[in-house]
Amino acid sequence: MKYLIIGTAGHVDHGKTALIKALTGQETDRLKEEKERGISIDLGFAFLPLAEDLAAGIVDVPGHERFLKNMLAGTGSIDLAMLVVAADEGVMPQTREHLAMLELYGIRHGLIALNKIDKVEPDWLELVEAEIRTEVQHTFLAQAPICRVSAATGQGIQELLAALRQLSETVPARDRRGPFRMWIDRVFNVKGHGLVVTGSALTGSVSSGDSLALYPQGQEVRVRGLEWHDRKVARIYAGQRAALNLAGAEQEEVARGMLLSQADCSQVSNRWDAFLIWREEPANGIRVRLHLGTGEYIGRLYRNKGETFNFMQLVLEQALSATAGDRGILRLYSPQKLLGGVMLLAPGRLSRRISPARRDLATALKRGDSQGILQAVILDELQPLSTGELLRRTGYLSAASFDTALEGLLKANKVMRLDSFIFSISLYDRLWSVAREILQDFHRIQPEKAGMEREGLRQKLQIGEKEYASLLHSWETAGRIKTGGAVVALESHASRHGCWQKNTAEQLAQAMDATKLDHIDVSRIEAIFALPGHKAEVMYEQLIRQGALIRVGDLCVYSKTIQYIVDLIQRCIQEKGGITVAEFRDMLQTSRKMAVPVLEYCDMHKYTIRDGDIRRLGPKTLKVSE
Repeated sequence: MKYLIIGTAGHVDHGKTALIKALTGQETDRLKEEKERGISIDLGFAFLPLAEDLAAGIVDVPGHERFLKNMLAGTGSIDLAMLVVAADEGVMPQTREHLAMLELYGIRHGLIALNKIDKVEPDWLELVEAEIRTEVQHTFLAQAPICRVSAATGQGIQELLAALRQLSETVPARDRRGPFRMWIDRVFNVKGHGLVVTGSALTGSVSSGDSLALYPQGQEVRVRGLEWHDRKVARIYAGQRAALNLAGAEQEEVARGMLLSQADCSQVSNRWDAFLIWREEPANGIRVRLHLGTGEYIGRLYRNKGETFNFMQLVLEQALSATAGDRGILRLYSPQKLLGGVMLLAPGRLSRRISPARRDLATALKRGDSQGILQAVILDELQPLSTGELLRRTGYLSAASFDTALEGLLKANKVMRLDSFIFSISLYDRLWSVAREILQDFHRIQPEKAGMEREGLRQKLQIGEKEYASLLHSWETAGRIKTGGAVVALESHASRHGCWQKNTAEQLAQAMDATKLDHIDVSRIEAIFALPGHKAEVMYEQLIRQGALIRVGDLCVYSKTIQYIVDLIQRCIQEKGGITVAEFRDMLQTSRKMAVPVLEYCDMHKYTIRDGDIRRLGPKTLKVSE
């Protein structure tokens, strides 16, 4: 089943609401004032089945200029526009303004309903049609059909219905695989059920029981139930008008203009870089009204440094949850004059500078170039991005387009995937260049160390822990680095360190008596290697990491001494069947304080097993040094 949203547009009293009633049999004016005055004030909604596998939700918008804010709240999520022009009046001011707004919103499918044909002569209709063609010749409606109808008499309604059906079949289906997103247009309570919100599903799908979030605050809610044009359903798909019964929020916490979506599928900021299409060039810093989704946002518009007026930064008085490619309309704050259209790129930087990647993003968004959009978002970020984060920042793309674009970039070797992260090739090369320089400096200053602390290098690279782990694995696989324990070193440093390790091991062996159980501390290393205190501490830790010294409880013992003791215990147990602490102490001519930790060390490694006061042979053979 394919679903889409049809939206009306046109001058006040040209018969939009009456035409919808003629098409659907449904009255969209629900407010008492609307019925008394005979004009639409707020949004109205209806259902229009077009075929067995095709259904449309209709959004009826007010035509009076005083209610333009409400008109814009209903226009941002439509797939197909029906511009209504009254035959007895022709093109009027709000006809032109609504048409301009549809164009600025990026609507690409529509038709023209020439209504009230019963009120004029046939010759007059030809003149009105010619006027309409002139008016729309440079817009998306240039080749659109003009359907002659009368909502009052029913003349032409079936032909209009057929035209809507035919045109709807050409409208691309909305993305059902992506995250669920819906701008809220109505909020109310239902007795016995609680909070209900309505809107047009932009992308994805949602089921009863699912968890969603209200943005910009990010408040978690749960879907209790779903309705589609007064029918209870188990699931709502992109392109459907929907009512959602929510748990987890109160009516006063929710308002028109909020985004209801899966968690973390958009970005939240009060500062947005944007590409703008102007009807007239604005003054820098002017106060504006941004109409995006179903909301209105007040803010100021600033020119980005070194840029034309096509690239500007919106600084809003409240946070906005959106994604790259979301479109809106800009009006002056006062008087409320139409300024132009806006396409959001990304949360703005305080420097108010547009990166080359963001300029490329605007170009790709205008062209609908999925691969270009994805590449620009990746290049604009100085950190690797997870695939989930990329999806959030490119919500404009369908899930299928995202997958195809990413595969294309990977094949073209423009990006690379490390685990769940995507790196641009330039970022990957830059991080390696910086890491190599840091490690080279470290090895030059401290050649005696096996390597730099892993965490220290991560902090210098200013990268997340998971991304860092993926990088290290990649570099190690490529033979660029070597890791061991908590340190990382250049692969070329390993051989030099091996020589140093051999020399220190020989020097330590000359100074130690392997048959004597001694506790080795930093002062002992300081004396053996003739090092100052801080360097002796470094050497001490290095010898432990190498395995030349072994921690035994609170003691630190020479590894060859441990091996000597292990061999001694082994022979003793084989001869006598077991050994006590006292026997072991006397055999080594040491103290109980020294003997107990060594035996417990052997127990821990399963070389011996404690049986009361006696140690017997364990299941494992311990070899601590060569």
